[in-house]
Amino acid sequence: MVLNLQSKMDLNCFKNSYQDARAAFKKSLRLIDQNLIIDSFEFQHPLKDPAGVDLFCDVVFLSQSPQPSNVLVLISGTHGIEGFTGSAVQIDSLPLLNTLLKTQPDLGIVLIHALNPWGFAWLRRCDHEGIDLNRNFIDFSQPLPENNDYKALQTKLNHTKWQNKSDLSELWTGEDFPSFVAKITQGQYSDAKGLYYGGQQPSWSQRLLNKVCVHKFITQAKHLSVIDVHTGLGPYGYGEVINDHTPNTKGFEWAKQLYGHNGCAALLGESCSAPKLGLLDYYWHKVIGDRGCFITLEYGTYAVESLISELIKEQIYHNGLAPNQPRDLNAEAVVNLKTFFYPYEISWQQQVLFRARQIISLALLGLPGLLELSTKTQQASVHE
Repeated sequence: MVLNLQSKMDLNCFKNSYQDARAAFKKSLRLIDQNLIIDSFEFQHPLKDPAGVDLFCDVVFLSQSPQPSNVLVLISGTHGIEGFTGSAVQIDSLPLLNTLLKTQPDLGIVLIHALNPWGFAWLRRCDHEGIDLNRNFIDFSQPLPENNDYKALQTKLNHTKWQNKSDLSELWTGEDFPSFVAKITQGQYSDAKGLYYGGQQPSWSQRLLNKVCVHKFITQAKHLSVIDVHTGLGPYGYGEVINDHTPNTKGFEWAKQLYGHNGCAALLGESCSAPKLGLLDYYWHKVIGDRGCFITLEYGTYAVESLISELIKEQIYHNGLAPNQPRDLNAEAVVNLKTFFYPYEISWQQQVLFRARQIISLALLGLPGLLELSTKTQQASVHE
């Protein structure tokens, strides 16, 4: 393996607030070889955290070379509240990547920490405008997509009565649960106070990515692999590799080559996540072209019924706030949402880090030169 799967895991990389996670991420950067930091940016968000402290998306470019041919991008916090896990993965992998970068002059690593820092800090899945970033990457020069199934459910979904109910199955009475889920999770562009809202223009985070992706690390790379870390779908603690590339495309074949049977193709019905509108994946597909692939590393937590229930209750809580009234991070709906997306439990954390090391290693092994390096290392071990 490229990364040492047996290297000691320090579970202190899992933090309990955005600011603590960012501080730990910055500290981990200070502990690596500073000559490897080719470039770094702090993109300040226009709003503050609950304590009035500034928010940032941090982007760091690591390599021996100012223009490496092989680049791996690791993203955390696309869905803000899921950033705790993605941040921990980045912090855990940094010292292991530091060791690898010293032996690989043509390898580059890009770390995007907290793509949605406001959602991370305020414990929301969406951003400060209510936008789900994974529905925001559509062509806004065209008419907005219509989701009439969602519109038919909109009033019902936003009713305050659900906030104090333990059983929300009344919402999907008369149809099977998967059909109900598909209707509301597909993405909608009409209800800014509703679930899975894609926005009506590019989000702050999308505009940030437009700046990141013109960096020569990205534009000049011959091979490019992107991993976006998420939580909330699938079996507890398992990290599924979701491939949203269209079958029979170069990106799809790249994903198959890199991840083998670990990869689950959404468009073939293999994944815990169904195809959706406006995914971040599609933005990166255009950036990458035929040079590599984008995958989502999705860690399972609890049942989908709980996911829908907690999202609905949190949305109703948030919609009920008076103008200029801050979110109470100790409110029941907020605490339950955090617990769903971030199980603060040792075995879950161990599974997360081990699986991340596996998947990062597979991504790296698919980059030209590293597979040859790994083979030589294994052969040397056999001869010893």
